[in-house]
Amino acid sequence: MPMLPRSQTAYSPPDQTGDGIASGVSGLSPADRLTARIQELEAELRELQHRAKNSLQLVISLLKLQAGRIRDPDARAAYEQTMVRIEALAILYRQLHESGAGTHVDLGRYVTALCEAVREGTPGALSRVPVTVNSDPIQIGLYEAMPLGLIIAELVTSCLHHAFPDDGWIRITVRQQGGSGRARLTVEDNGRALPAGFDTTAEDGLMLAEALAGQLGDTLSTDSDAAGTTASVSFPV
Repeated sequence: MPMLPRSQTAYSPPDQTGDGIASGVSGLSPADRLTARIQELEAELRELQHRAKNSLQLVISLLKLQAGRIRDPDARAAYEQTMVRIEALAILYRQLHESGAGTHVDLGRYVTALCEAVREGTPGALSRVPVTVNSDPIQIGLYEAMPLGLIIAELVTSCLHHAFPDDGWIRITVRQQGGSGRARLTVEDNGRALPAGFDTTAEDGLMLAEALAGQLGDTLSTDSDAAGTTASVSFPV
């Protein structure tokens, strides 16, 4: 069989080359191309969320391996506080991955799981203090849920560690605020009142909650008397 001259190229059918594939894609309507691109980005987002979830779970497992070696009370308290914060993010990413909803989670479900994790991670009898959650049906975005979850974790931890006599309780409510595009989180307990002139910036956890409230466009408000303590913050939905 004679060889082709160097100046000539062999013929290939269009549908068997890269150009053929590109032609097939370019043959889609603009709406179909946009749909395909959105599906591709959603798949990439789910994969990133899955990796974040696994990475946070690995960090939690590694930290738990060191728990038995901590003897100093201050170091133990710092360890427990760190675990709560990581758990708040791990639960969020796990629920995002499970829901397949992209960037939003059911806020009531998230808060319930978070409070249960905080309570179970509290040593001693305080882990039996009941925590109830009552939330309007709200789907919240990832970037609002992260600071809000950390605020809840800090407030519930503070309640459990500092407030409680016998027969204590913690109640969390989340309510829509009319048509304002915002909702309000309220955390209440029936524990001991805050000391007169209490400065929230004197405690690391509450100072963090104050800073996170600013990210949500509000300030953390607290009110305390003999009946207990109430803290609240609004956030965009």
